[in-house]
Amino acid sequence: MDILISARHLTKIYGEGPTKTVAVNNLNLQIKKGEFVAIIGPSGSGKSTLMHILGCLDKPTSGTYFFENKNVSKMSDSQLAQTRNKKIGFVFQFFNLLARTSAIKNVELPLIYSKVDKNQRVKKATTLLKNIDLGDKLASTPSQLSGGQQQKVAIARALVNDPKIIFADEPTGNLDTKSSEEIMKIFKKLNKENRTVVMITHERHIAKNASRIISIRDGRIISDKSGKSIKLAKT
Repeated sequence: MDILISARHLTKIYGEGPTKTVAVNNLNLQIKKGEFVAIIGPSGSGKSTLMHILGCLDKPTSGTYFFENKNVSKMSDSQLAQTRNKKIGFVFQFFNLLARTSAIKNVELPLIYSKVDKNQRVKKATTLLKNIDLGDKLASTPSQLSGGQQQKVAIARALVNDPKIIFADEPTGNLDTKSSEEIMKIFKKLNKENRTVVMITHERHIAKNASRIISIRDGRIISDKSGKSIKLAKT
């Protein structure tokens, strides 16, 4: 498989002097196209900071980050925004949906930013929502949907621009057990369709849905396991 992500000596430091915090510490990482990777670690381990860098939401203090063989570390803010919009899909713990906007409009949003024709937007958003059993919820606002349904809308929105990779930050953190299982089934199905998924979580049973698990502590990788029988490092 081709390398999609390559991070070399990645470091992210916040603050200076006594308040300095090293969130990511000289980290090296490669992720191939079509992988389903879970990054697991306790609160404060640096996993979300790492996702923000890999997702082009933030820049490292030092080190290099290549996405599709392009040096993200040297991109301008506008180039980063373009990469996020066209190449990357995000799913967050708190859904980040527009509260007064229908499910279909929430899914269409990235296409509006990309200036896609309205008919194409509606067709694509409708298809995605139907594919995750929300065909009867197109006009529903977030307040009319359950937590699991809201997360499904967020996943459809993340997919609408056909991204190269999906980053999911604690995607089941606000969901009950049944809804969490449904969301994990969607991610596994997407991965079987050869989509690259990187999931941040602190829950071991959620991480086990991935085919590769990277454990992080104090901004460093302490374990990188792949295969069907995965034993997680203690975090």
